[in-house]
Amino acid sequence: MEIARGKGVTTSFDVNYRRKLWVRVEDAINVLSKALSFVDIVFLDEDEANLLLGVSAIDDVFKELRSRFGIDRIVLKLGVKGSVAYWEGRVVKVDAFRVPVKDPIGAGDAYAGVFLASILRGHDVESAMRRASAAAAMVVMVRGGDEENLPREDDLRRFLEGYGRQVDLR
Repeated sequence: MEIARGKGVTTSFDVNYRRKLWVRVEDAINVLSKALSFVDIVFLDEDEANLLLGVSAIDDVFKELRSRFGIDRIVLKLGVKGSVAYWEGRVVKVDAFRVPVKDPIGAGDAYAGVFLASILRGHDVESAMRRASAAAAMVVMVRGGDEENLPREDDLRRFLEGYGRQVDLR
């Protein structure tokens, strides 16, 4: 991340804190905080914000990440409450899609991946968030794992066009 930042490469980081992977929470805080100093785009949830920043209120999270790390592209994932982003001075909120949840594993990965792919394809931040939310919703509706059920572009289009109506997603 340091090398990429030094060469002007845009870097993104999904905090994705998992307590079981760390012997001491202090070590996680130190490592994750150091990583944030090399990040242009960050994804995190309220618990991760509280762990790393000592705050979880949306405005406070944005303020702390901007002031401590200089990050001005922040996506706060709120689970069933949707997501909210601070993106280059603009705050954008997108609701989650209401779907039956069979397995929540992989939703955050789907969100971050589709969000970044959408930004790279030229979507604005709100469209990228909506597409990312759709991908997360599609992943949780089936049992599978971290990436087995990531939707393709055509799947996303059909979901977004048909949400709220009976649609065959096969």
